Amino acid sequence: MKRKLLIIILSILFLILFIGFWQGYKVLNEVPSFILPSPQEVGEEFISLLLNGTFLEEGWVTLYTILIGFVIGSSLGFISGYFAAKSKKFEELIMPYMLLIQATPKVSLIPLFVIWFGLGMPSKLLLIVLSAFFPVMVNTILGLRSVPENYEYLLTILGANERQRVIKLQLPMATPVIFAGLKVAMVQSVIGAIVSEWMAGERGLGYLLVYGSSQYNANLLIASIFATAFLGLALYWVIEFFERRLLFWHESKLAFKEEI
Repeated sequence: MKRKLLIIILSILFLILFIGFWQGYKVLNEVPSFILPSPQEVGEEFISLLLNGTFLEEGWVTLYTILIGFVIGSSLGFISGYFAAKSKKFEELIMPYMLLIQATPKVSLIPLFVIWFGLGMPSKLLLIVLSAFFPVMVNTILGLRSVPENYEYLLTILGANERQRVIKLQLPMATPVIFAGLKVAMVQSVIGAIVSEWMAGERGLGYLLVYGSSQYNANLLIASIFATAFLGLALYWVIEFFERRLLFWHESKLAFKEEI
């Protein structure tokens, strides 16, 4: 409990130092507000956009797209990773293409998606699916192949069939690694959503960033950046929440509880 309180205090102190450095830099260097607004000005803009519903409306568009793309991308990644872990031939068949897609900068694909699907949801959704797919697939392969052989031998002695092996041993043992992939996939999904809205969107937080930049409105721009960061943190914490609930038995979570 003391350690948790200490972390909270240190986090608050770091936030105060950050705001103080921001304000001090602006005042000492006499930076005009249209280039770097003060923390108070950004805070007022953030609260105003929150109260008038702009952040809620545009944030919902972004959140809705992220959740759909993340679910589709991570599901496809898990299925592909499962079959790749079970079949070396399947892995050798799909992996070169998956690596090629992953190595291609996602931003470079957006103009092509716009030509094929136009502006709006389809282009954004496809980019998010591609962003979430690879981390989950790779971590699923790694997790399923990291099961200790001694456990496999034990189930063989007990006469377990393949279905029992997967449900009782392989998936539970692989879940911590898969959740690590889900966390990365969620972060990548948020980035993919913002970038796609930035380049091909008509609504969303990414569109607010473009609008603020085009209007040279630094208050709106910085406030939208903070809104995007808060959304990404919230979604990451949701994944972490489910991880703690499902993996309460895992040694990493037991150690975490002991430290708190």
